[in-house]
This record gives sequence, structure tokens and C-alpha cells, in this order.
Amino acid sequence: MSASSANIHVGSHVSNASTASDTAIIVQAPTKESLSGCLSSSNVKCASLQSINIYLQSSELLSHYDSLALASLVPSLCPNGTLSVHVDSDGDGNNMNWGVIMTSFVLAGLKTESEKRVEGGGREFTARKAAATAATSAPTRLNLGAIKAKVTLNLDDDDDDQIDEDDLLAGGDGMLAPPPTIDVEARAKASADDCGGRKACDNCSCGRAELEAAESRGEEKKEPHKSECGNCAKGDAFRCAGCPYLGKPAFKEGEEHVVLDLTDDV
Repeated sequence: MSASSANIHVGSHVSNASTASDTAIIVQAPTKESLSGCLSSSNVKCASLQSINIYLQSSELLSHYDSLALASLVPSLCPNGTLSVHVDSDGDGNNMNWGVIMTSFVLAGLKTESEKRVEGGGREFTARKAAATAATSAPTRLNLGAIKAKVTLNLDDDDDDQIDEDDLLAGGDGMLAPPPTIDVEARAKASADDCGGRKACDNCSCGRAELEAAESRGEEKKEPHKSECGNCAKGDAFRCAGCPYLGKPAFKEGEEHVVLDLTDDV
């Protein structure tokens, strides 16, 4: 008859009549490192045990009990099986850190069920493995070979949401409309007229009054002197000896007609 439970004695804990059973496997784990692999060395099949019981002394809880070892023992439990940790007191059990056992249950994926005191000051902790989930139904198989519908794609179908580029062209010949005609001479004249077409001011200082007076006398309009050296606009310190702008302040290129006449008329 196959065993339905396993009793693991950790450290110096030894088996006795109260823990022995005809259907239980008795395993010894003398060290902390041997706890995780003690059942595999006993050829225990996966999910074959109804319960696993771990026995140890309270004085060896921290030195011989491995919190991570329970995860290696859980696969041997059948669904809904239980795992219990029995700690026999051999000292002051009130000062023990029992949280290490609860933590091991959580790390192993077990659900804690109970914690109770036993005779002699020991403790017994019990956790349960989750029950097996319901078997999922077999996936539906699709007979794709029976589908013989033909799919036709019409690549010439016009989309109503799109704009036809031909509609953006003006004119029957498919050419874009020519740009508007620009009067270059009128634009140049307007840009050269700082007064915007108005008559010269009474206290004109930009040279417009002199130009209008010359036009009224029938004189030809004098073109501003064109600098040959490029230093006329910089001021007297850079001008030549025969520069027509000697004595005039510096100005920007193209603003020769704005130059003030600083001749003292007193």
C-alpha cells in the first residue's frame, strides 16, 4: 500500500510513537540544506501525499528550518492536501519568532488554516494546498477546409472621404492658375517713399521737400552719390578727402537722403 503522508524530522528531532504511522514515510533532515530535497531522495511521487508533517525543536527553528524549502515539498502534496509544522518546546517558547513559519507558507503558495498551542508549550501550524481547478473544456476545432467563399478586392473603388487632386486644379487645361501680376515699378516707388505718398512736412528733414521743390522748378532729380570706397556712411573718420558727405553724421546705406544738414546758419 502506498504512503499517504510523510513525517519529516528536522535537526535533532527523532521519531516517536506519537508521530509514527503505518502509512507514513519517515524522513530525517539533519541540516537546513537537506530539508528541501528530503522527499525527492525518498522517491515520493508528485501529488501523491495527503499530508506532510514537519517536526523540529524550538531551539533549532532559526538554525535548521528553511523558509524557502517548503516550495520544494509542495509538489508532493495532492490538491487540497495539508502541510503542518510541529514545533516542540525545549526552552522558552514565548520568545520565539513564529513569523518565519507563516512566511514560509506564503512563499510556498499555501493558505494558512490554523495555529494552536500544544502540550508542553509547543506550537502547531497548518496550511492547505489549493484544490485543483476545474478542467477546461476542449478547444473548438474550426474546419477551415470547408470554407470556400471567394473574397474579391476592388482596388479601383474611390473613397468618398478623399479629395481628388484634379479638382484642385483651376482651368480646363489642367494647369494651375497663374500667380497675380505684380507691378514691380510701383512697388519700388512705394518702398522708396518714406512719407507714404503725402506732401512733405513743413519741417521736413528727410530731403523730400527739396525733391519736390526741384521737381516744381523742372530740375532733374539728382541721384544720391554712390560710394565707391564703401566708407561714406561710416562717418568722417573713414571718409576720403573729397567725400561729398564730409561734415555729415554717419548713416545707414540707402538713407543718404535722410542726412541732416548740420551747417550752422547763425
